[in-house]
Amino acid sequence: MLIRIPVCVAFAAMLSGCGSSADPTSPTSPVGCSAAITIGIFSNGAPASPGQGMVWTSYFQATVLPAQPSVYVVDINSAPAGCLTTWTAVSANTSAVQLSPASGTGRSQVELFMPANTGAQRSTLVTIAGQTASITQAGR
Repeated sequence: MLIRIPVCVAFAAMLSGCGSSADPTSPTSPVGCSAAITIGIFSNGAPASPGQGMVWTSYFQATVLPAQPSVYVVDINSAPAGCLTTWTAVSANTSAVQLSPASGTGRSQVELFMPANTGAQRSTLVTIAGQTASITQAGR
């Protein structure tokens, strides 16, 4: 017979922030979790792209992106290690910037896809893990 013991119960003495008053056996993030969000990979896949590793809000707020379709990968790095903080990724205008996935937990990546812009320059607000940036794409 296999007996499953929730991680929080089995290692309660070693885990901080484990469980909640509603469900003491469910794992939660330790107090003090935070997310650092940086540029990961650019659409050209170059390992040393300009801006790679830069805070994503700084990069996008200082750059007008090309009118051509573009894909950017944004890294969500939760700290300290083991944080399971839930996050969301929301675009104010999904015809200008599409995000995938729309939510997650802990360390992950979000893909920002910008379809070709055949009209005037456009900007939209994007919020990832509580951090908001205005992303601007050039017009044709």
